[in-house]
Amino acid sequence: MGLILSEEAADTLMELLPPVGWADVATKTDIQHLRDEMKADMRALQLTIEIAIEKRIHEQTKWLITTMIAMNTVMLAASVALSKLI
Repeated sequence: MGLILSEEAADTLMELLPPVGWADVATKTDIQHLRDEMKADMRALQLTIEIAIEKRIHEQTKWLITTMIAMNTVMLAASVALSKLI
């Protein structure tokens, strides 16, 4: 059941509203539209972050593998050089 206000209470409540026209009052549809836009913006931001993270991980993995190959090559060359001394 809805709340029933006296005329005096309703007038007081209306006086507390900001001095704008009804065109400036947000409707449920306005709020839903804003919610949908914000969700779309957040999803786009999430995808941008995911792509950036994936790219960074790929770069780090590539660097790590290259470094490991270089280290193994140096170790192999050192092992061969030491084996020739023995």
